[in-house]
Amino acid sequence: MQTSVSIQAKKQYLQWFISHYTVNIKEVNWFFEELLEDERALFYLHFVQQIEDCPKGIIISTQTMDDLSFKFFKGSVETSDVYTAYHELNLYHEEKFYIKVNFPHKHYHPLYRAVLEEETLLLEKDKIYAENLLQHLLVQSKKNCFIREIDKALDSLDPEKFYFYSKQLEKYH
Repeated sequence: MQTSVSIQAKKQYLQWFISHYTVNIKEVNWFFEELLEDERALFYLHFVQQIEDCPKGIIISTQTMDDLSFKFFKGSVETSDVYTAYHELNLYHEEKFYIKVNFPHKHYHPLYRAVLEEETLLLEKDKIYAENLLQHLLVQSKKNCFIREIDKALDSLDPEKFYFYSKQLEKYH
C-alpha cells in the first residue's frame, strides 16, 4: 500500500470498476462518473480497507456481495442516499473522504491495490499512542532514577541530596 495515490491511478481504477461491476443502486455509477470529472474531489478521496475509524466516507458493494450496496456515513449519521454523499463531498470539498469498495477477489486486482492507501488515521492513532507511551516511560525512568538517588542519600546520610532528589521526585507526582 502507498501513502499517496495519483489522481490518474484513481481514475483508472474507477473506470475499470464501472466497466466490470454493477451495484444495486444505479446512482453509484453516476456518483463514480461525477468523481471521474472532479480532480479536486479525487485528490481528497482515499481508498481504504478499514473504514471504521474514519470520520466520514462511503462503503460500496457490488451485486455479487452480500453486503449493503451503498452506505454514506459522517460520524454517527448514516444513509444509503448517494446524493447526500455527493453533496457532502462537494460542500466540504477540502476534507478527506474515505471509500471502501467491496467486490469479489479485490485483493488480487492490481488496480485496486494501486489505489489503496495506508489508513492514515490508524497510523496517526498509532503515532499518538507511541508518543504517549514513550512519554510515560521517560517519566517512569526519571522517577526511578530519583528514587535510587534518594535511597543512596539515605544510605550515606546526606540530607542535602535527600532533600534535592525528593523535591525533584515531587515534580512528577
